[in-house]
Amino acid sequence: MKLLIYQGKSYLQFDLYEMCKDKNISYEVFEWEFEDKNSDEPFKKWFVDTVDSNEYDAVLSINYYPVISEACMKKEMKYIAWCYENPLNAERIEETINNPINYVFLFDKVQFWNYAQKGIETVYHLPLGVNAKRLSKLRLSECDYQNYNAEVSFVGNLYDSKMYELLEPMNEYTQGFLKSIMHLQSQIYGYFLFDELITEEVIKNINTQYCAQGVKRNLRKEELIFFMASEVTRNERLLFLNLCGRRYSTKLYSDDKCNLLKDVLQCGSVDYVTEMPKVFAASKINLNVTHRMVQTGIPLRTLDIMGAGGFLLSNFQEELTEYFINEEDMVIYESMEDALDKMEFYLSHEELRRKIAENGRKKTLEEHTLQERLKKIIEVVGI
Repeated sequence: MKLLIYQGKSYLQFDLYEMCKDKNISYEVFEWEFEDKNSDEPFKKWFVDTVDSNEYDAVLSINYYPVISEACMKKEMKYIAWCYENPLNAERIEETINNPINYVFLFDKVQFWNYAQKGIETVYHLPLGVNAKRLSKLRLSECDYQNYNAEVSFVGNLYDSKMYELLEPMNEYTQGFLKSIMHLQSQIYGYFLFDELITEEVIKNINTQYCAQGVKRNLRKEELIFFMASEVTRNERLLFLNLCGRRYSTKLYSDDKCNLLKDVLQCGSVDYVTEMPKVFAASKINLNVTHRMVQTGIPLRTLDIMGAGGFLLSNFQEELTEYFINEEDMVIYESMEDALDKMEFYLSHEELRRKIAENGRKKTLEEHTLQERLKKIIEVVGI
């Protein structure tokens, strides 16, 4: 077996190469700086002119690239997209995702069903996992503990707010309507309001207002929902961090800097392979606040936390509770108040907290590995 792998800027790139070597899967890598991953004619020409379709069993990328799918169509090559993004962050999804050469693996059941119910047969549901070989070797030195220890840590983006830019040209009624929906969604876990409340009629009305204000933008439903979900997530993460910072030693690891955060040590980003696992293992509590676009799936970050032996405190995710036991492998919070109460409890019960972290690590490294997920992909694709 031989794969042609796109070298993207993804978390799983290093682990993918390591697993291929372990499984004796031959592979070659290509790099390309896409001007637009939806349409890049120079890339397609290069791919068609350069790649020998007889040399590879499939092309593989982490996350989905419509332009790679189109190039593979021209060469009649199988294309595997192993995704940890939701949404897939590409405009021309439904124009290309049903290409018969595609095998698109999605970690969120709702994301999968949204495509499957439209008759798209090239999508598959596959939870994410961790590199068990790499994480099983994780050991922390005293220096690591000094550098990364905290009562509460959060690793993730804060997201730039796009909503004010979108809201400004709208009338007061529409602004109030959208703000009310975002406020309501922020109070609810386990149910996604945006899909049913943001109708095509709402989008049409917004675009009419844009046109009347001279705004040259044609807003799509998927685009608005993503920005609203990102705004809710941003506000939730900022509020959580500020509340934690007032009570506990709290660290944020992120590319984003925010002057709205008080009493939170902003540590900058950490390398996914060499540093992030140490953060999780050294922190007493690792907070997960899932992006609201992920409706049921287990985010990669939660598995990373447990795989490194970290104690996970997470919002409710349906699939997380299908595979892991609450208060045995990890802990679920139902509200911010509930999360703060549980932080107080588990910080004062160290033996129980450590036991839960150990259980989560054992189950993750035994049952939720990238090694097994890659094996499943190979079986489905038939290579």
